[in-house]
Amino acid sequence: MTGNVHLKGLASIIIVTYNHRAYLDACLQSVMKQEYPHEIIIVDNCSQDDTVKLVKAGYPEVTLIQSPDNRGFGAGNNLGIRHAKGEYLVFLNPDTIVQSDWLSSLLLPIEQNGRLITTPKILTYDGLTINTCGNINHFTGLNFTRGPGRDPSDYPDTWEVSGISGACFAMRMCDFLEIGGFDEHFFLYNEDSDLSWRAHLFDYTILCVPASIVRHMYRLNVKPEKLYFLEVSRYTILRKYYSVHDILLLSPSLLLAEVLTLGYAIRLGRRGLTSKVTAFRDGLRADMETFPFARKIILPHLCAVIPEDQLTFNKLERVIKIVSNKIFTWNIRIIT
Repeated sequence: MTGNVHLKGLASIIIVTYNHRAYLDACLQSVMKQEYPHEIIIVDNCSQDDTVKLVKAGYPEVTLIQSPDNRGFGAGNNLGIRHAKGEYLVFLNPDTIVQSDWLSSLLLPIEQNGRLITTPKILTYDGLTINTCGNINHFTGLNFTRGPGRDPSDYPDTWEVSGISGACFAMRMCDFLEIGGFDEHFFLYNEDSDLSWRAHLFDYTILCVPASIVRHMYRLNVKPEKLYFLEVSRYTILRKYYSVHDILLLSPSLLLAEVLTLGYAIRLGRRGLTSKVTAFRDGLRADMETFPFARKIILPHLCAVIPEDQLTFNKLERVIKIVSNKIFTWNIRIIT
């Protein structure tokens, strides 16, 4: 993916942007205050706003790569990595602001340990509540944030988590290349989940490092368009890491996940149902590399239950999720 000589101790910060002019200035200002040695690489995915103009005029020290088209988040990051010179890779969304010592705190555990990926404590943009402290990757392919809405002081300890947040994470360049980089079949959403599943397959540990803090412009709002991308990538992940035999073993849970996602699609109306059905079709058609013997390695690292309070709108839905978690736990128990 890259033939560069990687400079020991240098962090290459990759920021993929698409029409993020409104946030990018604040993001870069905060990143450039970090004392840890770093370079900044911005990949512009053919923005239609003034992103390129901003970077060229205000940040000549930043490496700017202009993609001729928008190939998605994963492909954009892979493009940026081809120009990276650092021993470490740090992936950062453009709609973020990083706090002091964010970079050194994020990289310290990696410097001290092998086969490690770190993700920070991510707060909402105003800093008033938690966005996520590592992601919750469920074995059915469903994904959730960890601790949303909680007080920023919660989750104070470094903790092993099932998934990285694509908004920000870090790892060694050599480790990223060993895992295989971002799968460019994922255009939008769940690229971080796919990378997390593959990291577990290659025996990497994912740590949330709360001493490293990022503020992120995030609001949980799954509209029909987003539901489509979430679902098509979920089906792709399931087909990628589970064999037909695995799917049969997990069928009670996978069918239940279908019921839950279908119920949410119905809530969104006709467009939601169309998105769900189209995602199912496209997910089954998607072409990808498969890992048919991955289940026994990956499954112990994934979550067995889903949060009862996320995308839950009434008491009945909470009860349904409580019952669902009992079924999920039972299914995992009988196959392990």
